[in-house]
Amino acid sequence: MRFLVLWLGLIGCLAFLGGCASTAGGVNTSTVTQNMPMQPLVTPQPPPGATLVIVRYPAAVDPDAQDVWQDQYFATAGRSDVSSNPDARAYIDVQTIKSSYFALSLYKELSRRLPDHSVLLSPHMIKLDGNGRLTSEPMTAAESLPSVLKVDFATFIDPNPERIMRARNVSFGDLVTPVIAVRADPRAAPSTQGVLIASNPLAGAAFGNGAERTEASMAAILNGRFESDVPPLALVTYVARDGERGLATEMLNGSPFDNTAQLYPIEALRLSRYELNRMNTDDGANADPLSAPFSSAFALRIIALLDDINLGKAAMVQRAAAIENYDPALAPLSFGGLQTPDYLARVRYIDRLLDAERKYLSVQSLRIYDGIQNGEMGAQVRDMLLAETEILEQRRELARQQNMATAAAVLAGVAAVGVAANSGDNVGLDEMLAVNVLTDLTILAGVQAWQLREQSMAVGANYLGAIAPALDEQIEVQVDLLDSSETITAIRFEDLQSKLQTLYNERQRALAVEGTSCAYKPQGDGGDIGRWNGVCENGVANGPGVGILKRADGSSQQYYGEALNGRPHGRGYMIREENGSAWGLEGRFSNGAADGTMRVSRAGQGDTIRLYSAGVDRGPAPYGAIVDGLFSQQSGVGS
Repeated sequence: MRFLVLWLGLIGCLAFLGGCASTAGGVNTSTVTQNMPMQPLVTPQPPPGATLVIVRYPAAVDPDAQDVWQDQYFATAGRSDVSSNPDARAYIDVQTIKSSYFALSLYKELSRRLPDHSVLLSPHMIKLDGNGRLTSEPMTAAESLPSVLKVDFATFIDPNPERIMRARNVSFGDLVTPVIAVRADPRAAPSTQGVLIASNPLAGAAFGNGAERTEASMAAILNGRFESDVPPLALVTYVARDGERGLATEMLNGSPFDNTAQLYPIEALRLSRYELNRMNTDDGANADPLSAPFSSAFALRIIALLDDINLGKAAMVQRAAAIENYDPALAPLSFGGLQTPDYLARVRYIDRLLDAERKYLSVQSLRIYDGIQNGEMGAQVRDMLLAETEILEQRRELARQQNMATAAAVLAGVAAVGVAANSGDNVGLDEMLAVNVLTDLTILAGVQAWQLREQSMAVGANYLGAIAPALDEQIEVQVDLLDSSETITAIRFEDLQSKLQTLYNERQRALAVEGTSCAYKPQGDGGDIGRWNGVCENGVANGPGVGILKRADGSSQQYYGEALNGRPHGRGYMIREENGSAWGLEGRFSNGAADGTMRVSRAGQGDTIRLYSAGVDRGPAPYGAIVDGLFSQQSGVGS
């Protein structure tokens, strides 16, 4: 009878594991490969002084944040019941290790398709902010440079070791579950706060990050500055349950961006078996098992987005912030309108300095890639992946065979009960063999889990060591200036900036027209008054710059472009936000109102060309109508 109970338990467990074996198989090809968007005929080029893509990922956890990160990760994954399991906590550490390793795959795929020095890596440290909340901060200066797109990449891991064969969202062995968020500056996509593509769970967090970034930037402009706020990783915001908001979404498809964020479903991907096998060869460092199922196609989607959005809008405020580092009075003038020789010479000079920064950071990114991929950490990660895959394959094979040993990892308790129940009685040979097999394989599973935990901890400890040379090695940069060519050598990015600042101060004369701060009155006399950061005359906006107006009811207006007598006048780009919804209007303004052919960006629809008169929408513009806007000469939708 006792053996019958044990045997029935085995049969039930075998049936369960056998039924779930397929869920541990993953999918060989990601849904990102379906309905692929049309690729640009011409490779996108970065705007002046900017880069195209920054790949961001969680790379390390500050020791002070370790317990909070793990506890909240358990809660987010719905696995608080195993939070006291040391092996389960170690699996969360593996999340940052695999994120760091597989982010390199996306970096490589983008780098080989886009212009030189236009893709950067930005590893993040997960830490606590001043209020004890989870956040993340970049470990390099990559995000101080203006960029068009920021791509958050991470792997999601179910932190319960017992669910490897059953979890939908698992990164173990040859299975990887990517979570991503692709974002532009909110000015390029105001209706989604810059969110273009996001994994379903991260969409609200990414939208909340974008809204906070907009608020911080508007507050800085109101104070006469152009701060380029770096948002925390979307995954960290999601795990912290901090600042999530709803936004207009649709499922991932091949259509152009229509002011609606596309959702990428959560899926466990099966790594390329061919590339995994290559990891065991002398050429193992060049193996990329994530490229075929995910990274290659996803990189093509990102490049299509670059062709689809307005690159100038995406980089304009970050560029102003970067210019401000060299010449604060020049930054507000970068929003168009001023074409004097002195201004053009100075801003082109700064763009060359920013290109030098970009080259420096690009070399640094390449060294981070090389230090991990070809260094000790890369070898350790590959060993760990192969060891995990072997364990997973053993479990799959046992499940396929419906072998009694399949139940080893989950029937330790049953085996122990069987042994205890038989104490003092005569035990049959077949019953003793069953118990011994269960006990032996349970111990083996425990030993394997312990070895992997120890291995993952060793790999994690090596991350900072792997990238340290990239951050501390001397880098030589050729700076092609308007009047000469200079070679600058620097060990730290701050040293490079200091030397570039000296060059600028020595070779550029003062500008007759400078950006200052004054009143912005878009509603006319007697209406609400905002703040203008740009050219002023008689205490009001009068020339190029940016105006910010925030009303008591929570609505707001941002205006980038030309002004006259305190109001929008000339070419410009306006973003209005009311009742939590933002939309954009670009074209020519007259006495504060839209007047003529305008490009309108609203949530849920592609950009449209409308005809305005004195601020009133008169309907669709005639076919072939051209928008004479601030970004008419930039690549992007409708240009």
